Amino acid sequence: MQPGDIIFSVKQDDDSATRAFIKAGQLVKAKVFSQDTTYLNVVHPAIAVSDTLVIESVGSGLALTDLSLEKPPRSAMVFSCVDTELGEAATVAAKQFYFDKIGGDIRGRYSVWNAMISAFRRWTSDTTLVTRINESIDIGSGSFCSQFAANCYEVGNLYNEANLLPPPPAIFPNQPSAITPAELATFCDSSPHFYFAGFWQDNVEVRL
Repeated sequence: MQPGDIIFSVKQDDDSATRAFIKAGQLVKAKVFSQDTTYLNVVHPAIAVSDTLVIESVGSGLALTDLSLEKPPRSAMVFSCVDTELGEAATVAAKQFYFDKIGGDIRGRYSVWNAMISAFRRWTSDTTLVTRINESIDIGSGSFCSQFAANCYEVGNLYNEANLLPPPPAIFPNQPSAITPAELATFCDSSPHFYFAGFWQDNVEVRL
């Protein structure tokens, strides 16, 4: 994996009730808003920070996970960022959130509530700098998986810009707090910023 890769876990039969609920919520949202259903089985994204390590928002909050040691191993798709500098910036943001959490500077908890209501939100990306910064601040209190991953990229996008007035266009069409895992995968698949790079299977990456 490359720094900044987004690792999309696919639902398995033995997954937790939370992930089953996420898939059900995504199905409802897709039906209500007539969305693409290609990636409904995607239930969890994480941000790669090395060739085997990811930072993700899980039940215990922001966590650093070595995918090569997981049992059972996760099955996932890998999307890479076309702009390596942007991918690196997203990695820096993910690490900063994680280290702030373990250092006690932020709570960095997992928000079940945010995950639930994301299935009923369709907020488009706000172009104002204040709103985008506030989205990032919210991560310090609590986030869900796709909110965290998308926000790392939006923060990285701001990091990379020398001039924030006006701020650069958002990476994703919806605000991070309104993006489900399936939507994030769909956005990456259709975005000029990302490309499908391979799979993570049986504790190793298969890169295409």
